[in-house]
Amino acid sequence: MKNLKSIFILLWGNLFAIAGAAAAESQPMRGNAKFNVVAAVLCIIFAGLAFLLIRLDKRVSRLEKQNKEGKK
Repeated sequence: MKNLKSIFILLWGNLFAIAGAAAAESQPMRGNAKFNVVAAVLCIIFAGLAFLLIRLDKRVSRLEKQNKEGKK
């Protein structure tokens, strides 16, 4: 679980770094705000997926623990 959190934090930081670098390089697209909308939607999608994966990992860990206790 601890590894998953550190990987999530690392990936999240990289996502923002890439989005910031792309925004700095794409000045002509800033006028339309299309890039900002796409970047925001991608961030929301990735955040939702990360949230679901963390919840799923917690549930699986809990079920594995219950299964181990039941076999003893």
